Amino acid sequence: MANDWNKVWQERGEKPLLFDPWLQRVLPLLPQGKLLDIACGRGRNALPMAELGYSVTALDASSQGLSQLSEEARRRGLAIATVQQDLEQLPQLPSAYFDVVLQFFYLQRSLFDAVRAAVRPGGVVVARTFSRAGDFAGGPGNPDYVLEVGELLTLFHDWDILLHEEGIDEAERGGGLAGIVARKPQSTTERERPCA
Repeated sequence: MANDWNKVWQERGEKPLLFDPWLQRVLPLLPQGKLLDIACGRGRNALPMAELGYSVTALDASSQGLSQLSEEARRRGLAIATVQQDLEQLPQLPSAYFDVVLQFFYLQRSLFDAVRAAVRPGGVVVARTFSRAGDFAGGPGNPDYVLEVGELLTLFHDWDILLHEEGIDEAERGGGLAGIVARKPQSTTERERPCA
């Protein structure tokens, strides 16, 4: 799998790195601090988030993508920690460490428990990927890489949902999209406290 992505990133090496517009839109909902970008590729989101003051760790299986990211970070004078890890084999994420975890256009359902655990209380997960919601043709051919309608809400049912959208946008290569910004509760007792 990593070799496939090495080839992809090598072929796309000259293409501009475009900061995801949906992520830009939800920036006001995110706390500052330590950020993990899962399946970061060449760093289209990791680089601008570091420029915004986040302490960024960029994780990907592709050495080619991480190499391009590191080179661009040096060019921009940014300190970004890169981690090469095949998440499909043995995901190793620290527990309750990150303030923000990004997961864009990468869907591995078995990873969500580790992603949830990696966020500190009060931190957020920002996820956006292909969904069956919306009347858009195309998207990934493999159904394993497409969210069911409402699946993100189910995955984060016990977190505070700051924003959830699905079926209103079409991906660049076709298919519907779903996105969520979910905040991990500070504590169980805080969630149960009545509103004043």
